Amino acid sequence: MDFEIKRIITNEFNGENINLILNDIENTIIQSLAGQDFGPSVVKYFWGFELFKFDGAYAQHFSDDIESWKYSRNWLVTNAHFDWNEIKELNNEELIQEFFKGLLAAIGRIETMKKKPKDFNNQAFKAAIENIGINYNRK
Repeated sequence: MDFEIKRIITNEFNGENINLILNDIENTIIQSLAGQDFGPSVVKYFWGFELFKFDGAYAQHFSDDIESWKYSRNWLVTNAHFDWNEIKELNNEELIQEFFKGLLAAIGRIETMKKKPKDFNNQAFKAAIENIGINYNRK
């Protein structure tokens, strides 16, 4: 299964360091998931990473959680919201913990979707991502 982080980062603060961390997390997840099988229904998982000020001008555009199953392409999409006001105060280790926490919460919402992939082991996928997060912090 392929994995991709789709980023929406508003320009309220400089996000260069955050993009470097996300690039590394994405590459680590891709490498770690290589060869693992979570079922034939999902060939690609997109995680929408949305970073904005919850009390800022862009907040009105990011109010909804997204869970989407693109049946014709076998793509699964969920997202997570992060607040610039909190993120800007965190060190790299804390950022990584928050990012994995948000990713795991987004994956957890797959269970509550009305339309979801039938042959996809969401629990195994979530456990794999959780394990990657634990080991990532040991790098």
